[in-house]
Amino acid sequence: MKKKLTPIAIDKALELSEIFDKCHSRFKETIATKDRPLFQGMEIYVPLKWIENKAEIFWHSASIEQKAKLDIKPCTNDISSAFCSENCRSGTEVITMNDGNVRAKCLYRALRVGWIKEVIELYNENDARVKYWEKINSKKKKRLYLRYQEEELDYLIVFEKKSEKRVQLITAYPIFFVSAKKDYEKDYQNYIKEIK
Repeated sequence: MKKKLTPIAIDKALELSEIFDKCHSRFKETIATKDRPLFQGMEIYVPLKWIENKAEIFWHSASIEQKAKLDIKPCTNDISSAFCSENCRSGTEVITMNDGNVRAKCLYRALRVGWIKEVIELYNENDARVKYWEKINSKKKKRLYLRYQEEELDYLIVFEKKSEKRVQLITAYPIFFVSAKKDYEKDYQNYIKEIK
């Protein structure tokens, strides 16, 4: 059995902005590089639009929608909670996406961006911890999903199929809401039934 995925290690002396810089560097080194893995033999396109000197797609994976009632923090019982002043609730550190959507920066999510490449590689090796399914979304786009699950870890990567040779990375993030876990499992089970 391969080793379990681990988040990016944090140096306690770093400022929050320096930790985000470190996470963005890992993102660039692992997935926003020409040396990224293929996905089902297809090229992975990573759009690189920039916001605050970082890729917008990085920010999408390293931030969280500002929900009025966030009843559980994603970083509960995680080292990242020691560095973050409940930003997902307070919204003091936000990022405005190119579409105008305002999201709260999330260290918990940022520390896991290195998992994108690792999960794709595990999937390519037929690792049992990674589930795959497809679904047409409300905008009639074909979305492809990879979900890594091991013990308490639950991480999702979303792609959009652009052609027979290319997929686009849409986002990636840890799943922590029970309702989301159930919804994704239902989507996976429905897909499995369809292809049988």
